[in-house]
Amino acid sequence: MPAPRHRTMPCAPVWLAAAALVAAVTSGLLFFHVGGAPAAYLPLNAASLLLALIAMFAVPAGRLGGQGAAWVVALSLAGMVATLVSGFDLDGVRRWLPLGPVRLHTAMLLLPAMIAALPHLAVRWQLAAVAVAATVAVLQPDAASALALGIGFVASHWQRRRAPSIAAGHAVVATGIIASAFRADPLAPVRFVENAVADGWALHPGIGILILAALLFAIGAPALMRRSHRDSALGVAGVWTGFAAASLIGPYPTPLAGYGAAAILGYGLAMAVLRGLPVRDWPHGNGTGRSGEDD
Repeated sequence: MPAPRHRTMPCAPVWLAAAALVAAVTSGLLFFHVGGAPAAYLPLNAASLLLALIAMFAVPAGRLGGQGAAWVVALSLAGMVATLVSGFDLDGVRRWLPLGPVRLHTAMLLLPAMIAALPHLAVRWQLAAVAVAATVAVLQPDAASALALGIGFVASHWQRRRAPSIAAGHAVVATGIIASAFRADPLAPVRFVENAVADGWALHPGIGILILAALLFAIGAPALMRRSHRDSALGVAGVWTGFAAASLIGPYPTPLAGYGAAAILGYGLAMAVLRGLPVRDWPHGNGTGRSGEDD
């Protein structure tokens, strides 16, 4: 098979993702202002938005090679595992790492970037990484993270879903979703963190519609990179779909529009990874972004 040609990614999709992130976060800021959120909420999310936008363009386009992708996955897993050892404990739930007065939800911060980089690893390392991430989600416990991991993995490997190794990965993430869903979650929803769409609608239907529309825009924006990154871009969109779906059906944080720095920063990091990944032009490829080997 001819060697893949590499080129840098067009910048237009990144600017579109930046606009989507601004729209989603701004809809949340409007919700905070109208709903009377605590004074610290608005500046924290606004500052996180600025940092995320900087991060999006911090990595030169196409400069993150295979070794860089491996480091992204390894560091992301290390951060998520750290919650079980030294993370913030709230009623037996460990999903956060403290950063001064701020608690960062590690899966929202790191999982999107991990899924973006994952398809650039050998399959055996992909399966190992997914198994570790699913185990962490069960132990924390965090059904939202397990769902985001599952949808992200399925979306990023959809073209290869019939490969035996990928089917094994599907079994791993499905087990993680089921196991985490059946673990007790003692945390009550916090206003402006969870249920942002429903609470925004309660304030004014226009706010609820705005939050939902902006969130859908932010979820879909990474998928527009699919011609450049195929599996990685769809995987990132899948992760945010999982987090958003969990927030609509259970007491889990609303990503980007709800209060919290982690999701906003995580969006920026994931887009930075997507921008940094080399684009592969496969002259006779299988449409998966890989040569079809199951190494």
